[in-house]
Amino acid sequence: MSDLIITIGRENGSGGREIGRILSQMLSIPCYDREIIEVTADRTGLTADKVEEKEESDGNPHAFFWGIPPSNPMFITQSEIIRDLASNGPCIFIGRCADFVLRDFDNVVKIFVHAPFPDRVKRLSSRNNIPCEDAEKRITTKDYERAGYYKRYTGMTWGYAPNYDLSIDTGRIGVQNAANIISEYIRMTGIRF
Repeated sequence: MSDLIITIGRENGSGGREIGRILSQMLSIPCYDREIIEVTADRTGLTADKVEEKEESDGNPHAFFWGIPPSNPMFITQSEIIRDLASNGPCIFIGRCADFVLRDFDNVVKIFVHAPFPDRVKRLSSRNNIPCEDAEKRITTKDYERAGYYKRYTGMTWGYAPNYDLSIDTGRIGVQNAANIISEYIRMTGIRF
């Protein structure tokens, strides 16, 4: 039996990254997000900022070919990094199509975090200390980029509930309660971590 792996896809401003960090503390397992960007930068020779910039906006959105377009070495590199980290024991991945990249691994629990648009605007505005109008634009842009990125590399629809084990709305319950529900769901699966 292999170890628990949690993947968290999320709408911008829904609290998915925060849920990943909370689960990491609750379960005492590592959570990988920005770390993947840094390792990718090291392996590709790009700066971390350049990797992040290219991640969700680079490439042709219709380039899907068996899940990995051969023309994008950065995605291939990130996929290798994700698989390597997942092979080392229980962990959590935030975004980066990790649910798809790890589709052949046992004990992957795929989560999607979403929230009503006004809640996301409020969260992003508060977290980044920016006007609500700027938060609205950023959310709209990031969600569009994430949906395109996911479609480009997986051939599937981002946020489509059947692609995930659990889809959770943080609007009514908040991130801590969402993390508690995810933890309980994992406990009920019987997967070790």
